[in-house]
Amino acid sequence: MWHQEGIDSSLSYSTDEILGRQPSKRAPIIVSKPLLNQWIVAVGGRKSALSSCTFATQDSLIGKKKLKTRELIQFDDNTLDRGYRSCRAMVKKELKRVIWPASNIAGENRRGVDAILAHLLTTIDLLDLESSNGLSLDVWHEIRDDLSDAFLDKYANTELAALVDTFRRFDIPKQFAFDPLRGADLWIRTRKFETFDELEAFCSYVGGSTMASLVPVVGFVKPDWELPAIACGKAVMLTQILANCVEDMKRNRVFIAQEDLKSCEVDVSRLKLRRPTQSFRYLVRLYVKRLEPLFEEAGKLVSYMDYDGRRSLASLLAYQWKVLSKMQLDPDAILSPDGVLSMTESLSLRSRHLLGMKQKAKIIPEDDHH
Repeated sequence: MWHQEGIDSSLSYSTDEILGRQPSKRAPIIVSKPLLNQWIVAVGGRKSALSSCTFATQDSLIGKKKLKTRELIQFDDNTLDRGYRSCRAMVKKELKRVIWPASNIAGENRRGVDAILAHLLTTIDLLDLESSNGLSLDVWHEIRDDLSDAFLDKYANTELAALVDTFRRFDIPKQFAFDPLRGADLWIRTRKFETFDELEAFCSYVGGSTMASLVPVVGFVKPDWELPAIACGKAVMLTQILANCVEDMKRNRVFIAQEDLKSCEVDVSRLKLRRPTQSFRYLVRLYVKRLEPLFEEAGKLVSYMDYDGRRSLASLLAYQWKVLSKMQLDPDAILSPDGVLSMTESLSLRSRHLLGMKQKAKIIPEDDHH
């Protein structure tokens, strides 16, 4: 069993032990008003990532006086409902095109899915912050501390109340709530990954732990699902990083490992202009080859899920496998501003899910199709 006394809980197969990292120490936050405005602009004018932060401006500091912090919300009967509705609105706005595999999940389970994915969106927003004298890390510390306080029933916003309620309702180890923020920490310190191992560690924290959080919500029928769940989330995130690498590069977010860019002699400036090169094609096929074993492991997760869970997971894996397969056959598909898959290809997969038809992908065990 997972030990749930604190955020450092782990087993031999926990992401902490697999990746050999420890939680960062708390740090005070000192934020200038201009820099705060820059952060809001950096995340596209959206305040979702910063909504749970407590800020003290440099202008308000006098000597060693205690920093002023934002008041906690007053918890009442309507807090959870407002929190879940806010999470649902965030997910519908930001993940409208990719959330369809969860369309068969209903009721309290769907609310839980929304709360976890909203937490993922907060983490993704953090990736847009650029480190400047450690100040972006202060934002990271503040969001992490707000999450820690939420598990002590002290809520900075309604979304955190919904997230904690989901973790308690479905008995999810709280480790999985903190891991995505640790993944963000890996990125915002240097805004690059030197090796593929570093990139894989980042995806384990962010994607793997998010998938591990979702498994109890969508439903499982047997234990020991943690390892394949982490592999599944990691495979999905690595696939999306590869599929969206050009758009990320245009935003000066180069997630692809630096050593791979150098060894394949990839010209990032040409990719920003969507110019095809043989070196880029080689890089894509190199990553696809690395991801195939991860998808084989991810496919094993299907057998752990209940009926609705199998249906959602099979559709998610079929979609991601289709993206991976197309990138292998046609690496230049990544350069398309419309995405790797055509509208027809995406609609076909979505329609099969909505109609309850079997999804076709070799990584999904034949006897576990929904």
